[in-house]
Amino acid sequence: MTNTSTVRVSGRTFALDLTTSASAALGITASTNDQTNYVSLLNTGTGIAAIEFSNTSTVPTPAIASSGSSGSLVLPASMNMPIIIACPPAPFWVKGISSGTNSLYITAVQAG
Repeated sequence: MTNTSTVRVSGRTFALDLTTSASAALGITASTNDQTNYVSLLNTGTGIAAIEFSNTSTVPTPAIASSGSSGSLVLPASMNMPIIIACPPAPFWVKGISSGTNSLYITAVQAG
């Protein structure tokens, strides 16, 4: 018997316009009563995007890793499909930065 997981959208999709300067913290909320601790991310721009999450509005400043230094979670450029990763339970906050001008789409999801 195979294991199957169901993924459901738990809120509206938010857009974050990214540049080479870190964005302001954006609050992501769920619109269901389900425990939401995953997020769907889609980077449609031509530059890579680095993001940070927090369960408070004080979010660390994201950084794109450079040689010999650590960075934040990086999303590739020109994504065809979103990825789903674990995040703090909704509501949570996100900040982003990019190597160019990008649009990042963020949706709270629930997996079960």
